[in-house]
Amino acid sequence: MVFLIRFTLAFALLASLSACSSLSGFLFFPHEGHYQTPEGLGVDYKTIHLDSEGFQLENWLLLPKEHVAPKGTVLYLHGNGENISTHMNSVAWLTLEGYKVFLLDYRGYGNSEGASTLRSALYDVFQAHLWLSKHEETPLFLFGQSMGGALAITYSANINELEKSELAPIRALITESSPADWPQVAREAMRNHWLTWLVQIPASFIESKYNPEDHIGQLAGLPILLMHSKQDPIVRYAHLEQLLTAADKAGVHIETYQTLGGHTQGLAYEQARKRFIEFIQNVEPK
Repeated sequence: MVFLIRFTLAFALLASLSACSSLSGFLFFPHEGHYQTPEGLGVDYKTIHLDSEGFQLENWLLLPKEHVAPKGTVLYLHGNGENISTHMNSVAWLTLEGYKVFLLDYRGYGNSEGASTLRSALYDVFQAHLWLSKHEETPLFLFGQSMGGALAITYSANINELEKSELAPIRALITESSPADWPQVAREAMRNHWLTWLVQIPASFIESKYNPEDHIGQLAGLPILLMHSKQDPIVRYAHLEQLLTAADKAGVHIETYQTLGGHTQGLAYEQARKRFIEFIQNVEPK
């Protein structure tokens, strides 16, 4: 009987997803609208609109106070849930350190149009990178949390396939709680709930060609800091170890920092913020 229930639920879910061009859309859980704005945190900002394959994306550029000369710009890629209005708290503090922060909302998130897949999210990152290359002159750093960290790794490894001459160089890459393997992290997440445990089959169909562990070996020469907590219940610490193994095999140097707290909670702690700032400030100018 249990097998029959599991098979029926799995078949129904597979059928509902069969019309999708890619099951990677199963990874995205956006919230529409905004719950707060930077103004509510006392942070100056601009709203930036981007066109990404015909879809309008609404994003925020957080600014240091007017009397502070910007030290650099951080392109921030958030995780797979909610939108920039909830993830903003993870990075707004950077403006107090003199950094601009570009918060990208992928398709379907916040006030951005469309719906996301892994491929489309990577293209949205490209559009944000292109805009910053044309409008900002300060050093550019890429920071992603959770799914955003995985996107940051894969995107950075494939910049050579883009019109690189138009793009500002990424001076350093920082991630927190990044998955190493998409199908793996989907299966692990599904096991945490009784209903999705019954229907783990679809996770094996999620695209694996964007797996960060298959791309991190292409990042030789790029300063990289991977942050992760051993208490992370969502993206387990083993994912960091997998990324390190893949990088080591390719001879890519990686720095790591063990954070406190749960999933993507590390930057709530002063020591993690200090390590973040030290890392990007020690990057050699290009």
